Amino acid sequence: MIVKNIKIIASLSLLWPLISYAGCNQFELYNNIDRERLWEDFSYLASDKMQGRKNQSSGSFLAQEFLISRFSEIGLKSFTQEQKYRLPFRYETTFSHVDGVNIGGYFIGKTFPQKFIVITAHYDHLGMRGNKIFNGADDNASGVAGLLAIAEKIAQQGAEHSIIFLATDAEEKGLYGSRAFVENPPVELSQIKYNLNLDMISQNQGKSRLYVSGARYYLPFKEVIAQATDEAGLCLVNQHRRNRRGSAMAFGPDWRKASDHASFGKVDIPYLFVGVGEHIYYHTEKDTVESVDPDFFQAAVETSFNILKLMDKLTE
Repeated sequence: MIVKNIKIIASLSLLWPLISYAGCNQFELYNNIDRERLWEDFSYLASDKMQGRKNQSSGSFLAQEFLISRFSEIGLKSFTQEQKYRLPFRYETTFSHVDGVNIGGYFIGKTFPQKFIVITAHYDHLGMRGNKIFNGADDNASGVAGLLAIAEKIAQQGAEHSIIFLATDAEEKGLYGSRAFVENPPVELSQIKYNLNLDMISQNQGKSRLYVSGARYYLPFKEVIAQATDEAGLCLVNQHRRNRRGSAMAFGPDWRKASDHASFGKVDIPYLFVGVGEHIYYHTEKDTVESVDPDFFQAAVETSFNILKLMDKLTE
């Protein structure tokens, strides 16, 4: 996730409204995904071998090969036979350009084959700084592993809409992968109905809360969130929290622009963004697999899958 570091003055925290999250310290598992494979994918993407998956690095290329192998194993269709899931892009900046490779595949829907839901998760991270590896377990090996687990479920069950599974590159540099995708999509932009973005879904920091944002901008999503909240095995909170929205003293990230969903929102494609809040491991070398609660992570992926199923039921 791309968020600028912001120093928060401790005294300002007193302005934060007191909100009670009943039952947020407990969660249950439905065991409707392959837990062992989820953890295997997650651990490999966040391993030292990947060297932090920085855009255009050897670790990035290794991550691409892994994702291509998994997409093929799951049975996703490729948009081109020549590139085999690779969607390379070059994004021009003011003084230079950014090269990258999105990895994308799809399943055809049963009822609405010409209408697409795009589920995104960025696979790039910060790479290495000196001898320190920024593994990016939560940010965002977690989202990519969740995407793969959900793809396996759709392969088994199918979906009403066609589903594009998109692992984006160069998100940390400025959402360049998702921006390139919406500017040059492999299907007509008008065929893309919704985006579900998974970014940082594993780190509960003892709070057992998962946030989902975007429903306030698209009325049909309100019922999706209401039902997903009732059915979630953890505490699902509508909207990421930011201190005193609209206030001159507001602090924290603008979650509308914090990850790849912003690129879809910019072209008026309704989105839901699933993730945890900021935490002490964010963009540090301590964002590792060892810091993650496996049960919370599984519950978060199960809930994300349920949100996708509810989005898929929408016919508007």
